Amino acid sequence: MPRIKRVMLVQPASTGGNFEYIAIPRQGMLFLSGALAQWQGPYLYEREIWFEDRCGPMDPNRDLEGVDILMVTALINEAPRAYQLARLAKQYHPDLITIGGGPQMSPLPEEAFARGDFDVIVNREGEDIIGQLSDVLLERRGPDRNQYLDKIPGISYRQDGQVIQTRRAGLVAPDFVELPDFRSMRGLSSTFPMAGGVLETVRGCTEKCTYCQVIQQFLGYRLISRETELKRLHQLQQMAADGLIHTSRNGGFNVFISDDLHTPPLRAVKYRNERLERLKGWKGHTDNMYMICQARAEVGQDPELAHAMMQANIKMIYAGVESDNAENLKIVRKRQEPGQMHKDLTALNSLGFSMVAMTIIGLPYDTEESIMAMADWVTQVSKYQTANLLTPLPATSNWESLKPLNENGELLQEGEMRPYHLYTGRQFVHYDRRWSMQESRELYNRYASHLSSIDNLYGRIFRILRSYRLRISSTGRDLGDTLNTRIAEATDFFKTWSVPVSVAGKELGENLSQRLGELSDNLRAAAQPLASARRDVADNVGVRIAELAEALRNLSDPLATGGKDLAANVSTRINELSEMLNRVVDAPRTSPQRE
Repeated sequence: MPRIKRVMLVQPASTGGNFEYIAIPRQGMLFLSGALAQWQGPYLYEREIWFEDRCGPMDPNRDLEGVDILMVTALINEAPRAYQLARLAKQYHPDLITIGGGPQMSPLPEEAFARGDFDVIVNREGEDIIGQLSDVLLERRGPDRNQYLDKIPGISYRQDGQVIQTRRAGLVAPDFVELPDFRSMRGLSSTFPMAGGVLETVRGCTEKCTYCQVIQQFLGYRLISRETELKRLHQLQQMAADGLIHTSRNGGFNVFISDDLHTPPLRAVKYRNERLERLKGWKGHTDNMYMICQARAEVGQDPELAHAMMQANIKMIYAGVESDNAENLKIVRKRQEPGQMHKDLTALNSLGFSMVAMTIIGLPYDTEESIMAMADWVTQVSKYQTANLLTPLPATSNWESLKPLNENGELLQEGEMRPYHLYTGRQFVHYDRRWSMQESRELYNRYASHLSSIDNLYGRIFRILRSYRLRISSTGRDLGDTLNTRIAEATDFFKTWSVPVSVAGKELGENLSQRLGELSDNLRAAAQPLASARRDVADNVGVRIAELAEALRNLSDPLATGGKDLAANVSTRINELSEMLNRVVDAPRTSPQRE
């Protein structure tokens, strides 16, 4: 059995939220890929990470040819696509191993097995077991496989029609993999960079909000080491220098800090003090970064920590406002008061932070009037806002307590699959006596129309970046076509001399030197734009120059002695041009976003 195995890790396209706009990669697959890279077992795993929001939809028939293991993760509204990918993968490639996981499939393995075609579901985090699991699935394909799977903690598999879950003891160290494997991302290049960097500093949360999946998916509150934090910051700096992260003209770039609570509140004294010291240590490591994080609004009551955040270049804060109704906040265990929230947001604004207020509407004590009043209030205390209708998520208390609807807005019947593509926070997907699904859509639209949506901002940024990439790509193609035409003309010119070459003499040399001089000038003029064009353009030009050199070599046999000297001189000039082109191709290229 070959030692090298190919693994495809897939994040399906999102049907809602800002992921499809800005296409910032989520961390799960990056860390799993890193874990496979550092695993020491019988196989070497070649990895490719396919984010459909960035690269477009995968074709399971064509794109999984030669792949040994497919790993699929999903958020709730990505679940239908995840299940479809797994089914089609097995249909087209019956021997392919399929592994599922993530915040949707981890708590619902029975559904994942029924709707998708998976061999194993990983429960919660999996960096510490993914290498061992992959080895077992590759080596054990017979009836004895399950006895080996039973020894791997934190997975689900099928046996005799039943779903078996193995017990996990303890938690994965948050820096079990020090550096996320960004460079295995499909299509990542200086002409297709990430819109921003991503930095994970912690897993878990200090809070107990009832609507949040983080508490169940990432148990506890686990900080990575200080050394690992700095290594990850340096990794992002190097990626930006290599043009793999979109960078402004002045060299700055955006960094999103995790998806969890970055700065804990004052009451979590130990964690708060540790974060303060770490932020002070970031000085000099984040000078060209514009950093964005989630935090409790209580940071506004902690001037020392807020100042340290600003000094570390954390400029934008996503704060969970959720509601301005005290009863709503109490029922979702938010542990904050509306009046204090107003003071905290006002304080953070005065310190210079760009505030993004995350709001949830449709909570139990909401009315249409109170929701619209919140829109008026929240736009006064934050620069941008996000809006979501209350949406039940797996492993939260709402999942069982709220009665789900089907896509027609009727109560879900037994055997029906929830309409996950509608779980975007833009309509109710559960029964509520106040509003039907359609009425909730209309309410959401009225509420959102009063906001300065951060999603709309990201949408504009994404469209600008996409337009720029297309323009650069088109420029590269035009440049290649122009150079190819010029060199083809030169090649044809030299070939026309093959018959009268015996009498060429000095006059031939002068003509050849003149034409080569013109060609050289053309290439020099094209050198700078070629430096930022696509490599395949440069390779194509190189092929045409090689054809030109071959045409000249064919002239050497019938030449007289003087003519042979001329041919040698011409070959020297061609070599000079080729070297110049090689220097252009090999030189560090300016990424499109820096031009």
